[in-house]
Amino acid sequence: MKKILAKLALGITLTSSLVYGENIVPEDGAKLKVWESEGPELKWLEYVGKEFDKKYGVKVDFETVAMTDTISRLEQDGPVGTGADIVVMPHDRLGSGITSGVIMPNYISGERINQEFLPTAKNAVTWSDGQVYGFPLAIETYVMFYNKDLLPNGVTSFENLKAWDKENSFTNKKLNKFAFVWEVVNLYYGQAFLGSQGGYLIGNRGTDKNDIGGNNEGAVNGIKDMLTLKEMSVDNPADVNYDSMMGLFREGKIATMLNGPWAIEGVRKSNLNFGIQKLPTLNGKQLNPFSGVRTLAVSSYTQYPKAAQLFADFASSEEMLKKRFEITKQIPPLAKINELKEISENEFVSPILEQAMDSTPMPSIIEMGLFWDPFSSALNDVYLEKAQPKEALDKAVKIVKDQIDSQK
Repeated sequence: MKKILAKLALGITLTSSLVYGENIVPEDGAKLKVWESEGPELKWLEYVGKEFDKKYGVKVDFETVAMTDTISRLEQDGPVGTGADIVVMPHDRLGSGITSGVIMPNYISGERINQEFLPTAKNAVTWSDGQVYGFPLAIETYVMFYNKDLLPNGVTSFENLKAWDKENSFTNKKLNKFAFVWEVVNLYYGQAFLGSQGGYLIGNRGTDKNDIGGNNEGAVNGIKDMLTLKEMSVDNPADVNYDSMMGLFREGKIATMLNGPWAIEGVRKSNLNFGIQKLPTLNGKQLNPFSGVRTLAVSSYTQYPKAAQLFADFASSEEMLKKRFEITKQIPPLAKINELKEISENEFVSPILEQAMDSTPMPSIIEMGLFWDPFSSALNDVYLEKAQPKEALDKAVKIVKDQIDSQK
């Protein structure tokens, strides 16, 4: 019913020619609220809001809500009328938003998304029925950050990094110096190792909840390879979080780390001489990280669906996404990205794009939410040698399957 009402409010159908929204005008008296995480992303959206107001005469207010929390917040606040009209979310929250009915389809620019965006981006915002829901903003994955003063040419393999570490006696755990650091128990980063030899969380490109490969032979072997990196990293996963890792890297105490484009500006401000690169090989295998697409979505509860859809369409235009890169340094997922020389020739763009093309899009079905805690516990137990990889992964998969079965 919400989707039907939304279509009636917009005055268009899915087959309408108004794919760019040029003939749609905001509702009289429209005003909008947007939720976004604090940081450069919010600064960019504030810029978009001012430009949107100039063009359409619609005021846009912003509230700081973590990107990963916007859908759950909308599920709570939307029905009582205190939610946002537009939210920013990672694409893997799409399934939750669709299933709970809190976001409406992208009614005015679905065709533009299909024509103008990278396949990874358009697939990320398209549901299994072919309906486009989101408005892509940026494509991201994690890469290897390295200290150029220590490793001028980066790292081709983890084996080479270990050899460099031994030759230079760099790792000194008592002094908090490490050749390599990553957020060990975060499945987001664990995927790189789990997927390096054919392990996977959800089959059929992340859509088949009944096909779980997180404990197959490839997954077990990938996690075994991960453990060989412990000698040049922290002993206790609890010692690693984002802030501590960033602080040590900026101080020159970490030679390399796994991180994403969101960390570039924070490192740059420290004046550290650093670079980024595609993830090195491990045991001759290419690591397989998750990739994601930041996207805007329009609330099903908005009182101003025309204005909200227009804002999301405006924000995801080429002009605004180029401005977004200028402010956030996050890569617009436009199909013509290589033609935008001011972006494609940036030293921090090519490695991320290269890695994104050799990655696994994070599953967006709602069942993905069941994987985080069990697999994080598995990674923790394996790293601390409380369990063997096969044992820990079997336990995680059983927990996930039991939870899926309980929902039937």
